[in-house]
Amino acid sequence: MATSGKRSATLYVVLSVKQPDRSAAVGVPVRVVIGSETGWQMSSAGTRCATDEEGVCRLELPLSLANRRRKMPGNFFTTLLASRERTQHVQVAIEVEYADRPWLSVIDVDRFADGTTARLEAMRVFGRATDGRFTDDVPFNDGTWRKRLSSGQVMTLPGFDVNSVALDPDPDALDDVVWRLQLTLTRWPDPVLRDASTIQYGSGHVKKPRT
Repeated sequence: MATSGKRSATLYVVLSVKQPDRSAAVGVPVRVVIGSETGWQMSSAGTRCATDEEGVCRLELPLSLANRRRKMPGNFFTTLLASRERTQHVQVAIEVEYADRPWLSVIDVDRFADGTTARLEAMRVFGRATDGRFTDDVPFNDGTWRKRLSSGQVMTLPGFDVNSVALDPDPDALDDVVWRLQLTLTRWPDPVLRDASTIQYGSGHVKKPRT
């Protein structure tokens, strides 16, 4: 996980949030934290906003852009034989509520020299711990984040799908000191709580905890 020096830049974030029917999610409170500097998991970190009538939050944030080396994603054999390439890396943490609880989801974004934007690591999801910080790591198994609640119910998270992500330098800025990040999320239907052993989701899917 080699990472080299960082440099300062400005990041323009366009975060689009959709409802399950793909309409604009208006008035959704979100919090965006860029980077992994000390304190990024504190509830006061980052910038809060609410989506506008188009379901969009637009933010201008300071960015510490990191260089690291990664393999370009591809099929098994091309990835196996590929050399590591230099990427520009940004960690993006997004707080949104699901089932009346706040969750902080962390997305790692890498941009390759040819313009490819990739998510090379699984997203991480954190609940809020008793000290108020988002350090309660939600287990990720078999492609799914599942959190056992104090009631005994098991909740599937994070409450949204990431539809698209793109990280690009602003073509009008010199020396790549201005970057643009575009993210599109689609919210899941609200879960329907049935009893202390199951949670039924808006899609009709039921998760049962292990006994």
